Amino acid sequence: MRYYDAMIVHPHREVPKIPWELVDECKRKMRKVWDLQDLNLHDPALAIDWARPAGPTQSRASMGGLYKAPIAQMIRDPEVDVCAQLQSVREEIEHLEAGAEIGLGLVNFPSMHMIHFGTGPLATAFGSRMVVREDEQPFFEPAVHSPAEVLGLRKPNLRRDGICPLILERTDYYNEATAGQVPLEVCDTAGPWSVATQIWHYEDMLQAIVTAPEGVHYLLDLVTDCMIEWTDIQISRMARWCTSYATLPWPWHPRGFYMGDDTMVAVSPKTWEAFFLPYNNRISRAFGGAIYHCCMRYDFQFPSLIKTEGFMGLDASPSYNDIAKVEAALSKRGVWARRIGDLPTDEIAKTGRRDDREIIRQLRGKVGLILGVHGESRQDAIGRAKRLLDWL
Repeated sequence: MRYYDAMIVHPHREVPKIPWELVDECKRKMRKVWDLQDLNLHDPALAIDWARPAGPTQSRASMGGLYKAPIAQMIRDPEVDVCAQLQSVREEIEHLEAGAEIGLGLVNFPSMHMIHFGTGPLATAFGSRMVVREDEQPFFEPAVHSPAEVLGLRKPNLRRDGICPLILERTDYYNEATAGQVPLEVCDTAGPWSVATQIWHYEDMLQAIVTAPEGVHYLLDLVTDCMIEWTDIQISRMARWCTSYATLPWPWHPRGFYMGDDTMVAVSPKTWEAFFLPYNNRISRAFGGAIYHCCMRYDFQFPSLIKTEGFMGLDASPSYNDIAKVEAALSKRGVWARRIGDLPTDEIAKTGRRDDREIIRQLRGKVGLILGVHGESRQDAIGRAKRLLDWL
């Protein structure tokens, strides 16, 4: 059975050769970061990238160049998907290879991912509907609205229900198309609440914290079981797993689940600890740790987040979150999973952010840091990287 609206055949595909020795060096450095073994940046973890002309179909460059073709085409046509992702892989290899000119092994990581399927594929196994949009990640219409409907839900078959078969079929296609030579990431599942609020209507679920807490706990328990099983099923189908429980090529980590959760901004820390923490703890125990991401400001939740068993770090934007609170949460405890080190002067003026180097001075020796520079060209990126290393 095909799950695509249309199939387009693209006869030309070039699978790049992965420079495994450079990938191994990336992993070595990133292990040191996540193990908090180089807080003073004597052997810094540095990633670079540079601008490239946008092709005629390139879209959503704001997502770090992850999409090299319209999202709907990548979802519907596996060959468009593969060709677009292999272009990103080639670029990451070029970034890694530039380390020879910098004189430092870099931490760019070439892999293929499924972020274009959005965060809700697992929700469709419970009856939610995926709505494919031409140039945005899919939207997922929730399956239920009332506590009674929620309590009627049962654990789905994750190899058969919703679009889970599509995800597994796409994984098989990646394996075949790349002859198993390119690392693969698991499909984005974000976190228990992110999945749950795509099954149970967002506002209805938040209201049920007060009116029907037993239904909230019931769904979260069910979703957590499925998240663990779904991740294991995907990995078992991958010819070459990236060996990281990440949903994106960045940042690679040797253990721990990367949990995205924008829902946390709508609840108090007390509510988060009662309704979020128990399930996040289960995910953390299953995968060896937890790393938190939220797209906007969530520094008021940091004191609660660090109570997670196996807490590893925060992916918190410096444009929205107080750096002093980042320091307080992570000092001698975790990693700030952001590339930092070379913010252009015009962006500092536009956003009102502090200069990255001021932030490095404040956090160095206390917090695990990952450095990064962006250039307008290959040579510009290399030059910026060298200046940053000299400054260190």
